[in-house]
Amino acid sequence: MKYSDKHLKIEAERISLYDPDRPAQALIDLFNTPKNHLPAQSSALIIRAINILHEAERDVALGVADIDLHCLMPAVIYSRKQNSSDEIFSLSNKLVIRESELARDLLISMAPKFYNEPKQLVADLFNASKFVYLVINIKEKEAIATAIDHLASRSGVLSIHNPQFKDTNEFMKYCLDKNIHLIEHVDGSADIIRI
Repeated sequence: MKYSDKHLKIEAERISLYDPDRPAQALIDLFNTPKNHLPAQSSALIIRAINILHEAERDVALGVADIDLHCLMPAVIYSRKQNSSDEIFSLSNKLVIRESELARDLLISMAPKFYNEPKQLVADLFNASKFVYLVINIKEKEAIATAIDHLASRSGVLSIHNPQFKDTNEFMKYCLDKNIHLIEHVDGSADIIRI
């Protein structure tokens, strides 16, 4: 099996990332609009978030500060326990999801909070007393630094979406100064996981 985009080439016996029989990939296929092309890194980041949050027993505050990853919201809502007290924080209310009743109903049931800029989203997200999971684009440097500051003293996950494979050294150094380990993935994305 082969996959390639302008940043990545994979040749393998099987690429589970694109297997629609797998639950997380099926949710991406269900909720992502065909016009919103997701390269391998984006799909991998979404799959990690869906699977981690499915297993989280605590209530979750999910922040999606990257409009290319809006399909994460209905996918996570669908995979979480019913009647949870989860909260959703989204950058932009112009959601990039497939127009479907299920997606609409899931989002309406959670009443996401919408923001025009990521700094305020990050501030409000980290005011929640729940387990925080933030997905953010690497171009939002100031908001990422603020999120790292917050994670220095609490549990949560920060996933940095890096579809153009930009240098992550700035964030690595910032994390090391705070005794936090940034996990840099071979696909260019990065995570901080504080349990």
